[in-house]
Amino acid sequence: MSDTALFPLTWRIVRRRLAGSPPAIAAALAFPAFVAGIGLVDSYGTAAKLFFFLLPHVFLAAAQDAVRTDIESGVLENALFAGGRFRGFLRAKIAVLAAVAAGYAAVLFALFAAWGLAAGGFEARFFVRFGLAVLAGLYYVALAGTLSRFLRAGSNVLVILLAQTAVLLGLVVSAGPRTGILDYAATGRFPGLGPNIVFAGLTAILPNVVVYVRQPLFAAEVAAGLVLALAVFDRLIRRLELRK
Repeated sequence: MSDTALFPLTWRIVRRRLAGSPPAIAAALAFPAFVAGIGLVDSYGTAAKLFFFLLPHVFLAAAQDAVRTDIESGVLENALFAGGRFRGFLRAKIAVLAAVAAGYAAVLFALFAAWGLAAGGFEARFFVRFGLAVLAGLYYVALAGTLSRFLRAGSNVLVILLAQTAVLLGLVVSAGPRTGILDYAATGRFPGLGPNIVFAGLTAILPNVVVYVRQPLFAAEVAAGLVLALAVFDRLIRRLELRK
Protein backbone atom coordinates (compact mmCIF):
# COMPACT_ATOMS: atom_id res chain seq x y z
CA MET A 1 0.00 0.00 0.00
CA SER A 2 1.43 3.36 -0.99
CA ASP A 3 1.55 6.16 1.57
CA THR A 4 -0.60 8.31 -0.73
CA ALA A 5 -3.42 5.78 -0.35
CA LEU A 6 -3.28 5.92 3.45
CA PHE A 7 -5.67 8.83 3.99
CA PRO A 8 -8.36 7.56 1.57
CA LEU A 9 -8.20 4.15 3.25
CA THR A 10 -8.34 5.71 6.71
CA TRP A 11 -11.29 7.86 5.66
CA ARG A 12 -13.20 4.81 4.49
CA ILE A 13 -12.51 2.96 7.73
CA VAL A 14 -13.48 5.90 9.96
CA ARG A 15 -16.57 6.68 7.89
CA ARG A 16 -17.85 3.13 8.13
CA ARG A 17 -17.23 2.96 11.86
CA LEU A 18 -19.03 6.23 12.51
CA ALA A 19 -21.92 5.32 10.22
CA GLY A 20 -22.22 1.96 11.96
CA SER A 21 -22.23 3.45 15.46
CA PRO A 22 -25.76 4.22 16.76
CA PRO A 23 -24.39 6.26 19.72
CA ALA A 24 -22.38 8.47 17.34
CA ILE A 25 -25.40 9.04 15.10
CA ALA A 26 -27.65 9.73 18.09
CA ALA A 27 -25.17 12.25 19.51
CA ALA A 28 -24.78 13.96 16.13
CA LEU A 29 -28.56 14.46 15.95
CA ALA A 30 -29.14 15.23 19.63
CA PHE A 31 -26.72 18.15 19.86
CA PRO A 32 -28.31 20.41 17.21
CA ALA A 33 -31.78 19.38 18.41
CA PHE A 34 -30.88 20.42 21.96
CA VAL A 35 -29.50 23.79 20.84
CA ALA A 36 -32.53 24.43 18.63
CA GLY A 37 -34.83 23.52 21.49
CA ILE A 38 -33.11 26.00 23.80
CA GLY A 39 -33.39 28.68 21.13
CA LEU A 40 -37.11 28.08 20.67
CA VAL A 41 -37.86 27.91 24.38
CA ASP A 42 -35.61 30.77 25.45
CA SER A 43 -33.80 32.85 22.83
CA TYR A 44 -31.26 32.69 20.03
CA GLY A 45 -28.72 34.43 22.25
CA THR A 46 -28.97 31.73 24.92
CA ALA A 47 -28.74 29.03 22.25
CA ALA A 48 -25.60 30.73 20.89
CA LYS A 49 -23.90 30.63 24.29
CA LEU A 50 -24.58 26.92 24.64
CA PHE A 51 -23.71 26.16 21.03
CA PHE A 52 -20.23 27.66 21.09
CA PHE A 53 -19.44 26.39 24.59
CA LEU A 54 -20.48 22.79 23.86
CA LEU A 55 -19.19 22.61 20.28
CA PRO A 56 -15.64 21.48 21.28
CA HIS A 57 -17.15 18.37 22.86
CA VAL A 58 -18.15 17.24 19.37
CA PHE A 59 -14.43 16.70 18.74
CA LEU A 60 -14.04 14.96 22.09
CA ALA A 61 -16.84 12.53 21.28
CA ALA A 62 -15.28 11.77 17.90
CA ALA A 63 -11.95 10.89 19.50
CA GLN A 64 -13.20 8.22 21.85
CA ASP A 65 -11.15 5.02 21.70
CA ALA A 66 -9.05 6.59 18.95
CA VAL A 67 -6.20 4.09 18.73
CA ARG A 68 -6.19 1.51 21.54
CA THR A 69 -8.69 -0.92 20.03
CA ASP A 70 -6.86 -0.85 16.71
CA ILE A 71 -3.59 -1.61 18.47
CA GLU A 72 -4.97 -4.55 20.45
CA SER A 73 -7.21 -6.03 17.78
CA GLY A 74 -4.37 -7.25 15.59
CA VAL A 75 -6.13 -5.93 12.48
CA LEU A 76 -3.16 -3.75 11.62
CA GLU A 77 -0.75 -6.68 11.51
CA ASN A 78 -1.78 -7.74 8.01
CA ALA A 79 0.10 -7.02 4.79
CA LEU A 80 -1.67 -3.71 4.19
CA PHE A 81 0.19 -2.18 7.12
CA ALA A 82 3.51 -3.99 6.80
CA GLY A 83 6.74 -2.09 7.18
CA GLY A 84 5.54 0.07 10.05
CA ARG A 85 2.73 1.69 8.07
CA PHE A 86 0.36 0.97 10.95
CA ARG A 87 1.97 3.95 12.66
CA GLY A 88 1.02 6.11 9.69
CA PHE A 89 -2.51 4.74 9.87
CA LEU A 90 -2.86 5.73 13.53
CA ARG A 91 -1.57 9.23 12.78
CA ALA A 92 -3.89 9.50 9.80
CA LYS A 93 -6.81 8.30 11.88
CA ILE A 94 -6.36 11.17 14.35
CA ALA A 95 -6.20 13.63 11.46
CA VAL A 96 -9.31 12.14 9.81
CA LEU A 97 -11.26 12.17 13.08
CA ALA A 98 -10.37 15.84 13.53
CA ALA A 99 -11.38 16.61 9.94
CA VAL A 100 -14.71 14.79 10.28
CA ALA A 101 -15.52 16.62 13.51
CA ALA A 102 -14.46 19.96 11.99
CA GLY A 103 -16.62 19.35 8.93
CA TYR A 104 -19.61 18.48 11.10
CA ALA A 105 -18.99 21.57 13.25
CA ALA A 106 -18.75 23.77 10.13
CA VAL A 107 -22.09 22.47 8.84
CA LEU A 108 -23.72 23.13 12.21
CA PHE A 109 -22.22 26.61 12.34
CA ALA A 110 -23.50 27.39 8.84
CA LEU A 111 -27.01 26.29 9.83
CA PHE A 112 -26.77 28.19 13.12
CA ALA A 113 -25.58 31.32 11.31
CA ALA A 114 -28.43 31.07 8.79
CA TRP A 115 -30.88 30.79 11.66
CA GLY A 116 -29.32 33.83 13.33
CA LEU A 117 -29.40 35.91 10.16
CA ALA A 118 -33.06 35.07 9.65
CA ALA A 119 -33.85 35.90 13.28
CA GLY A 120 -31.66 39.00 13.33
CA GLY A 121 -29.48 37.70 16.15
CA PHE A 122 -26.28 36.74 14.37
CA GLU A 123 -23.14 38.73 15.30
CA ALA A 124 -19.81 39.05 13.49
CA ARG A 125 -17.93 37.98 16.62
CA PHE A 126 -19.51 34.55 16.27
CA PHE A 127 -16.88 33.77 13.63
CA VAL A 128 -14.15 34.33 16.24
CA ARG A 129 -16.01 32.17 18.75
CA PHE A 130 -16.37 29.42 16.18
CA GLY A 131 -12.64 29.53 15.48
CA LEU A 132 -11.85 29.32 19.20
CA ALA A 133 -14.31 26.44 19.60
CA VAL A 134 -12.58 24.54 16.79
CA LEU A 135 -9.19 25.22 18.40
CA ALA A 136 -10.48 23.79 21.69
CA GLY A 137 -11.93 20.84 19.77
CA LEU A 138 -8.62 20.05 18.07
CA TYR A 139 -6.96 20.17 21.49
CA TYR A 140 -9.48 17.58 22.66
CA VAL A 141 -8.69 15.31 19.72
CA ALA A 142 -4.95 15.47 20.40
CA LEU A 143 -5.38 14.97 24.15
CA ALA A 144 -7.92 12.16 23.82
CA GLY A 145 -5.81 10.52 21.12
CA THR A 146 -2.80 10.54 23.42
CA LEU A 147 -4.81 9.06 26.30
CA SER A 148 -6.23 6.46 23.93
CA ARG A 149 -2.75 5.00 23.55
CA PHE A 150 -3.27 3.61 27.06
CA LEU A 151 -7.07 3.56 27.51
CA ARG A 152 -9.67 1.83 25.37
CA ALA A 153 -13.43 1.67 24.81
CA GLY A 154 -14.03 5.37 25.37
CA SER A 155 -12.18 5.47 28.70
CA ASN A 156 -10.01 8.27 27.34
CA VAL A 157 -13.06 10.51 26.97
CA LEU A 158 -14.45 9.39 30.33
CA VAL A 159 -11.24 10.40 32.10
CA ILE A 160 -11.43 13.89 30.61
CA LEU A 161 -15.12 14.27 31.48
CA LEU A 162 -14.53 13.13 35.07
CA ALA A 163 -11.69 15.63 35.44
CA GLN A 164 -13.92 18.38 34.10
CA THR A 165 -16.72 17.40 36.48
CA ALA A 166 -14.36 17.54 39.45
CA VAL A 167 -13.11 20.98 38.40
CA LEU A 168 -16.62 22.32 37.85
CA LEU A 169 -17.72 21.06 41.26
CA GLY A 170 -14.75 22.82 42.77
CA LEU A 171 -15.75 26.05 41.01
CA VAL A 172 -19.31 25.76 42.29
CA VAL A 173 -18.04 25.26 45.82
CA SER A 174 -15.75 28.29 45.44
CA ALA A 175 -18.65 30.48 44.35
CA GLY A 176 -19.95 32.53 47.22
CA PRO A 177 -19.97 36.00 48.74
CA ARG A 178 -16.30 36.41 47.97
CA THR A 179 -15.02 36.97 44.47
CA GLY A 180 -14.03 33.67 42.91
CA ILE A 181 -12.71 32.31 39.64
CA LEU A 182 -16.21 32.31 38.12
CA ASP A 183 -16.52 36.03 38.76
CA TYR A 184 -13.15 36.65 37.13
CA ALA A 185 -14.15 34.54 34.15
CA ALA A 186 -17.40 36.47 33.77
CA THR A 187 -15.55 39.78 33.62
CA GLY A 188 -12.60 38.46 31.62
CA ARG A 189 -10.15 40.02 34.05
CA PHE A 190 -7.88 38.06 36.37
CA PRO A 191 -6.16 40.37 38.87
CA GLY A 192 -2.90 39.00 40.20
CA LEU A 193 -0.82 35.95 39.40
CA GLY A 194 -2.89 33.52 41.48
CA PRO A 195 -6.20 33.83 39.58
CA ASN A 196 -4.34 33.68 36.26
CA ILE A 197 -2.61 30.43 37.24
CA VAL A 198 -5.86 28.90 38.49
CA PHE A 199 -7.70 29.81 35.32
CA ALA A 200 -4.83 28.54 33.19
CA GLY A 201 -5.24 25.17 34.94
CA LEU A 202 -8.98 25.28 34.26
CA THR A 203 -8.31 26.07 30.60
CA ALA A 204 -6.05 23.04 30.28
CA ILE A 205 -8.84 20.75 31.52
CA LEU A 206 -11.83 22.61 30.08
CA PRO A 207 -10.58 24.49 26.98
CA ASN A 208 -14.17 25.42 26.09
CA VAL A 209 -13.80 28.48 28.33
CA VAL A 210 -11.54 30.25 25.80
CA VAL A 211 -14.63 30.84 23.66
CA TYR A 212 -15.81 33.53 26.08
CA VAL A 213 -12.69 34.77 27.87
CA ARG A 214 -11.39 37.94 26.27
CA GLN A 215 -7.72 37.25 26.83
CA PRO A 216 -5.73 35.81 23.90
CA LEU A 217 -3.17 34.42 26.35
CA PHE A 218 -5.49 31.56 27.26
CA ALA A 219 -6.22 30.80 23.61
CA ALA A 220 -2.45 30.67 23.08
CA GLU A 221 -2.27 28.22 25.99
CA VAL A 222 -4.76 25.91 24.26
CA ALA A 223 -2.79 26.17 21.00
CA ALA A 224 0.41 25.31 22.87
CA GLY A 225 -1.36 22.39 24.55
CA LEU A 226 -2.48 21.17 21.14
CA VAL A 227 1.08 21.22 19.80
CA LEU A 228 2.41 19.51 22.93
CA ALA A 229 -0.27 16.78 22.87
CA LEU A 230 0.43 16.10 19.19
CA ALA A 231 4.15 15.86 19.89
CA VAL A 232 3.56 13.38 22.73
CA PHE A 233 1.15 11.38 20.58
CA ASP A 234 3.64 11.22 17.71
CA ARG A 235 6.42 10.09 20.05
CA LEU A 236 4.22 7.34 21.50
CA ILE A 237 3.24 6.13 18.04
CA ARG A 238 6.82 6.17 16.74
CA ARG A 239 7.86 3.87 19.60
CA LEU A 240 4.94 1.52 19.02
CA GLU A 241 5.50 -2.04 17.91
CA LEU A 242 2.56 -4.37 17.35
CA ARG A 243 2.77 -7.84 18.83
CA LYS A 244 3.03 -10.73 16.42
